[in-house]
Amino acid sequence: MKQLIFAPLILNEWKETRDTLQKYCRLVGAIRETLSKPLPRSLHTNLLLYRNGFTTSLIPKNEQSPDQLFEVIIDLIHRRLRIESNYREPLYIALTGQSLNALCDETCSLLIDIGIKPPLERPSFLEGARGQFDPGSVKAYWKAILSTNRVLKKIKRELGKDTGPVQLRVDSLTLSLAWYCKKVFSNSLSEQIEFGFSTGDEKFSDAHFFISSFPNGQTLKKIIPDEKRYRFTKDKSELILPYSEVSKVNNGEQELLVFFRSVLK
Repeated sequence: MKQLIFAPLILNEWKETRDTLQKYCRLVGAIRETLSKPLPRSLHTNLLLYRNGFTTSLIPKNEQSPDQLFEVIIDLIHRRLRIESNYREPLYIALTGQSLNALCDETCSLLIDIGIKPPLERPSFLEGARGQFDPGSVKAYWKAILSTNRVLKKIKRELGKDTGPVQLRVDSLTLSLAWYCKKVFSNSLSEQIEFGFSTGDEKFSDAHFFISSFPNGQTLKKIIPDEKRYRFTKDKSELILPYSEVSKVNNGEQELLVFFRSVLK
């Protein structure tokens, strides 16, 4: 099998592109959240992986036309927003770093064109500043997502049916897999363990992989108390593996698998 590639992601080199991408994902996530039927654990608020990027998944046009379906896709390969349906030709918007407000206007216009009432609350997407959307940075990020997704799918197969889909949380640009583990760790307060990839957050500013527990993050330390290879965040709620440590080794996939499996011992 072809070796996974974890291309370097240096925050100060792609932060503006990352922030722009997060805004675009938040816009598309709002479309899914508003027009989809509510799902358990609020899964309808996140985006799913598509072969070229992230998608809302198929959404019915309306209650009167349940067989007419559409989806909105952030295509990172071709750097464009796509609206595809089974009743009209595909529509495209090039992603060039345009402001969130501009993309919102363009997207709503195309949705109206295919008979969808714009679901977005415009005041939430009025930001008018243009951002960066560097092709090289987008390509490196997408390679990281594909590689991480392959590892998360292996973990999902090992865990079995008590898992959710691999998905993108648009509020934090985090790719994650949830394991509903209350039966496994019956003596702890941990009902859900999440494995994921973050581009950086308030707990750890650089790109990293993580394991976290919910609702009580402190129980993670009890589940894996003797772990010395990795680091916990200051509040002990997440176990962290810096992305840079995976990208610099020859077998990043194995390095990441060992990390995620540390909670399965």
